[in-house]
Amino acid sequence: MACPEDINALILSQVELGPTTGVGYLGVAISSMIYGVTCIQTFHYFRSPRCGNDTTYLKSVVVALWLLDTAHQAIIISSLYHYLILNYANPVALLKAHWCVWSIGTEIIINAVIAFIVESFFVVRIWKLSRNANVSGVCMLFTVAHLTMNLVFPIKTFFYPGLVEAATKLKPIGSSGLGVAVLADVSISTAMVWYLRRGCSGIRKSNDMISRLIILTVTTGALTTLFVIADLIAYLAAPTQLYNLFLNFMLGKLYINALLTSLNGRTYVRGADYSVEIGTIPMSTLRAAPGTATEGTIDIPEPAKPSVSFDKIGCVA
Repeated sequence: MACPEDINALILSQVELGPTTGVGYLGVAISSMIYGVTCIQTFHYFRSPRCGNDTTYLKSVVVALWLLDTAHQAIIISSLYHYLILNYANPVALLKAHWCVWSIGTEIIINAVIAFIVESFFVVRIWKLSRNANVSGVCMLFTVAHLTMNLVFPIKTFFYPGLVEAATKLKPIGSSGLGVAVLADVSISTAMVWYLRRGCSGIRKSNDMISRLIILTVTTGALTTLFVIADLIAYLAAPTQLYNLFLNFMLGKLYINALLTSLNGRTYVRGADYSVEIGTIPMSTLRAAPGTATEGTIDIPEPAKPSVSFDKIGCVA
């Protein structure tokens, strides 16, 4: 009669740990690093002089996102702790995925809420920049659809005994949610770049600010979009493995850092301010030509204002 140790060893030999707990472990490890970046960016935001000029609402959004990210990190760590520590070398725990269904479903819900807050923030920027209800409405429609699809999927997983069964049977919903996420990210980034480009004028300082803002928009938006696309491909190619969760663990953190980067990058976007005050300059500070007066003032004309009000659209102020 086979002893329990032999049975466990036989079951373990049939379980692929690499595409399951192995991938999950790597996802938690890398997401922990990104969470550290989130903490640094949050600290830097509240230490920056511009934070004092921001509204209480914006500060509350930053705090709420940091708290959500902290809860998300705690949940994904607890899920791996359950399998790798509490159930070390226990193959039955790997086959009974109740805990995994609960923890993974919850982290997907938190990711959906984070993405909704960040995408809504950028949609409001598009509205302030364009005043175009149609474009802003389409972007907001994709944002709401993204939230809805990514709430339906994890809630339905709670009614399945295992994560693999849930991921397989809910594949249409899961893939649709990721597809809508791609549409939301691409539409928001495209609209931002389009209206920023339209704001370019003949003023060099204004154009430099717009160019820097476009660079931030494209880089942060492209990063989240690429991760969502990779998540979608991994889910379609191997829904019974955890490769997509490896990417999903990091998605919410990338959204948060996209928003924090746009806030902390405002000094970079503005560039160096003019160091010469507009007004009058005593002629005594200038070298006078022979036979000319050495006292008096010279009026310096005020340069033209940029055609795009960055303070009004909330992009850099």
